Amino acid sequence: MLTQNNSSPIKEQIVKLMKKLFISAMLSLIIGQVSHAQSIVNIIPKPQEITYGQGLFQLDKHTTISFENCRVEDVDLFIRQLRQASHYPMLEKKQSSNTIAFILDKKLDLPSDEGYQLHVSAKKITVKAKTAHGLFNASQSLRQLLPSAIETSNRAVNESVWSIPAVAIKDYPRYHWRGYMKDVSRTFYDVNTVKKYLDAMALYKMNTFHWHLTDDQGWRIEIKKYPKLTAENATVFHRTEKQPAERSGFYTQEQIKEVVQYAKERNITIVPEIDVPGHSWPTILAYPELGVNKNSYPNHIFPFVSSWGYWGNQFTPNTLDPTKETTYQFLDDVFTEIASLFPGSYIHFGGDEVRHDLWEKEPHVQDFMKQHQIADVKALQSYFVQRVSAIIVQKGKKPIGWNDILADAKNLPKSTAIMSWLGEEAIKEATKDGFKAVATPASHLYFDITQADRNDGTMTDLAYPQINSLKRVYDFDPSNGLTVAEEKLVLGVQGNMWSAIAQDIKDMNVQNFPRLLAVAEIGWASKSKKDYTEFCRRLDANLPRLDSMRIDYYHTGGYIAGSWKSKDIKEEYSTLTFDVTKRIYDNGRAQAGFFFTEGKNFLEIDAVQLLQDGRIIDEDGHHALADKFRGTNKIKPFYYNFTVRDYNPNAKYEIKARVRGAGGVDSKGNFTFNLSPTLPFNKTEKR
Repeated sequence: MLTQNNSSPIKEQIVKLMKKLFISAMLSLIIGQVSHAQSIVNIIPKPQEITYGQGLFQLDKHTTISFENCRVEDVDLFIRQLRQASHYPMLEKKQSSNTIAFILDKKLDLPSDEGYQLHVSAKKITVKAKTAHGLFNASQSLRQLLPSAIETSNRAVNESVWSIPAVAIKDYPRYHWRGYMKDVSRTFYDVNTVKKYLDAMALYKMNTFHWHLTDDQGWRIEIKKYPKLTAENATVFHRTEKQPAERSGFYTQEQIKEVVQYAKERNITIVPEIDVPGHSWPTILAYPELGVNKNSYPNHIFPFVSSWGYWGNQFTPNTLDPTKETTYQFLDDVFTEIASLFPGSYIHFGGDEVRHDLWEKEPHVQDFMKQHQIADVKALQSYFVQRVSAIIVQKGKKPIGWNDILADAKNLPKSTAIMSWLGEEAIKEATKDGFKAVATPASHLYFDITQADRNDGTMTDLAYPQINSLKRVYDFDPSNGLTVAEEKLVLGVQGNMWSAIAQDIKDMNVQNFPRLLAVAEIGWASKSKKDYTEFCRRLDANLPRLDSMRIDYYHTGGYIAGSWKSKDIKEEYSTLTFDVTKRIYDNGRAQAGFFFTEGKNFLEIDAVQLLQDGRIIDEDGHHALADKFRGTNKIKPFYYNFTVRDYNPNAKYEIKARVRGAGGVDSKGNFTFNLSPTLPFNKTEKR
């Protein structure tokens, strides 16, 4: 009896203990589920508000989609991708569960028309937005919540992976203009390459594609009224430059229309640029009467790095003549066709890096300035900008130019927007005078500039002294130093890629990614919510998505594949051997580089061979010195080029270089190696 009487307190203790264990287990389960959701939600750009739920929404062959006050076309890109990757029919049908409901609600409480609300539970997914743009942005968040397998449709995927974590998101952008500029003049890229970039932009909610269509290195768009603009000498690099054929060319107007429509389907507006009055060499070759002088040497286009050989510097020795009415008639005709091809609000007219000294040397220009009471050549540029801006406005468009045109800001029409590239202060210079501005400073957002190591072999413009690292890009704030009123004039932010040095598509991709994702986040996320460490965590989760899209990106170390030290070389010629098997993975163009980094003695190189299983398959026999030269005024001589034609995945590949220490062996450096596949976006380099 005594034992039985004492059992009651013991039972109570056991019950209490069991309750504690149960509660603890449940809390662990809940925390685990929330942590699981948090580890899966790796959306870039970072959403404004995220609330984590419990469980997962599991897609299967019975999952449906429905639309209220909207159309399937608003999110067609996402639906088609999901159907192709999952092989589920995703029929259009309203049902209470196992469905994705898209709802257009114009009264939704969001500060931007591009915003959206997304609610995911184990039962269903509800997407709400005020506009079709908002629905599209929501669909791209859903795309990122799904596995990276959604980016491909050519492999079987276990249906268990098609799940989305329970989460509620309220989201909208900080800036309307979230842009990327592709220079297709200095190197031409075909329609498929442009489309691939539009695909990547859409995924990360970038909505403005700045298409740099003309520059000194080529005119790249068909203009019906002026057919000579697309003649060979204005669009094809001269044979003496030995450039691959795909780097030359132009887009027909039908191709332009195709790309414009493709961009529209991805919520992207294209801003075309016709760069005048400087950077107009192809125009002057085609129609020399438009030039301010008679200089037309050479009578063909050529790559950027050859400019110094022809002209002694990078700037054209002729410009469009700002005093001739024929110049303005020409531009009126050109912009008429441009305006009809591009439905967006803005047309970019360049206006940068004009050699005003050429105008000062011409008597007829000086006479014109006196007749029109134009004080100096800066004021003459303003006269030109006013005329061009008026032409663009007459076409129902808004003019925008590089911030060089602010040299005579007091006479510049306020309707002209400014693309601020000459440092962070350029944004302030534009907005303080009442101009709308796009923040795109070279100091942070030029992707042709090195991102990590000036000696890593990546194809970068080493004339710039700074390193535009991923962190430097991410930390950039367009509103820095601006008043509240000035910040309201900032249209947004843009990353720029000039194709003077990085010409091959893989090289260009490595320069753009992952830095372009940082720009996407600058343009979207709230300033107060940005966190670089946390961004890097989400970025790591996004890299497999880029892999699935077959887009190369920068890896730590760049193209460094080896090194040499004093013990590896002699004062007499000897052979340096590097195993590059892991760096060759397809047919294509290969490039080896020798970057001197330290010591008293440069490395003299007499010839370099590429071998497959001990057999020479290509050789570059030019003589060079691996020294400290890092400029852009000539092709770097310590690069050696090869072609891989019959790739064998089971073969061993080596580089053998005949080298010596020049005057001694106190020499250290990086050996770099890179392969650019013949077929772009087909295979990526694995690290």
